[in-house]
Amino acid sequence: MQLTQTRSDASRLVIAVTLPLALLGIAYALWAISDRLLVIGPFDRAAFGWTFVMPLAWLTPGITGLLWAGLSRRDRWLAAAVLAAILTAVAGVLLANAIDWIGCAPVNSWTEDLPRSLVVGVAIAAGPAGGGLIAAWTAERIGGWWRPAAAITSGAIAGVVGLFAAIFAFVAAFPIVSCAPVLQ
Repeated sequence: MQLTQTRSDASRLVIAVTLPLALLGIAYALWAISDRLLVIGPFDRAAFGWTFVMPLAWLTPGITGLLWAGLSRRDRWLAAAVLAAILTAVAGVLLANAIDWIGCAPVNSWTEDLPRSLVVGVAIAAGPAGGGLIAAWTAERIGGWWRPAAAITSGAIAGVVGLFAAIFAFVAAFPIVSCAPVLQ
């Protein structure tokens, strides 16, 4: 019985981490495709991003919270920590690889800006992981037919707050510097 229970708990934890990663992976893939194609049907890449990519990214914490509401408090926090660690690493490495210039100097290696990129990665991961915890807390306390709506709404609000936290962290970690010569 104990072995079966442990295996069941491990499976639930894997699903609890994999589902939000899959949803965010789909959002990232949709963004990457729209960024390369520039136009998809009637949508340019900005319209496509705001119509499909951002809503999926903002709904992910609420959907995650509904899934996490069925977990024990310990497992919920463990799932949030694992999700945050994975998102921090992936976002930090992707950002570090995307930066060519820091200040007015070229970046010689992507590892040069990795520490600052990981700080931004923590802020990026806070939205889905923290939003999932908030949505799970909401789902536990609200019953009835509007439980999913309340959880998804609270998770989406936390996701939007997480987006602004990530923007703030990016601006703080990589201050904007003008390299243009000053005309006298």
